[in-house]
Amino acid sequence: MLDLVIHGGAIANGTGSPRFKADVGIENGVIVVIGNLADAISAHKLDAAESIVAPGFIDIHSHSDFTLLVDSRAQSSISQGVTTELIGNCGHGCAPITEPDRFTGNIYGYTPEVEIDWETMAEYLDKLEAARPAVNVATLVPNGNLRLAVVDELDRPSTPQEVSTMWRLLEESFEAGAFGYSTGLESDVESACSEVE
Repeated sequence: MLDLVIHGGAIANGTGSPRFKADVGIENGVIVVIGNLADAISAHKLDAAESIVAPGFIDIHSHSDFTLLVDSRAQSSISQGVTTELIGNCGHGCAPITEPDRFTGNIYGYTPEVEIDWETMAEYLDKLEAARPAVNVATLVPNGNLRLAVVDELDRPSTPQEVSTMWRLLEESFEAGAFGYSTGLESDVESACSEVE
């Protein structure tokens, strides 16, 4: 028995091949069969006769870093077919941090109703996983956070020792599961990203 059968949709499979009409059978969150499933037994059925059935979309420029902790349903993404978000863009994000009050201005969507009780990227990713967001999430390491975590006076260039510490935090974040590094040359906190080459 299948968990879900999506009936009669026009399948656009993402390969560039022409759309085709078929049913899709899903079990344990995985597509297990595509074809004529008119006689299949399933817990749920969805009529997609007037719809396109396609893989989820990836939002590669999301700022949902904090809002996914506030409301993990990700309704604005899900309603548009987005199933994966890349966060930590433009040098802004939730980790790594030191004193939370110092970072709230660099976190889009910050609200005090969710406590910032993490410092490292690993701790943030654990918190995000515990929130069980409705979308898949990949994160970048925001350069603004690296600079804020290391440099006290933001109106001066970083010293070589500070840059070295930023590199260490960046490496630790990659080891924790971050997928990349982001800068925002026009928007980073106090032009922070210009300091790391």
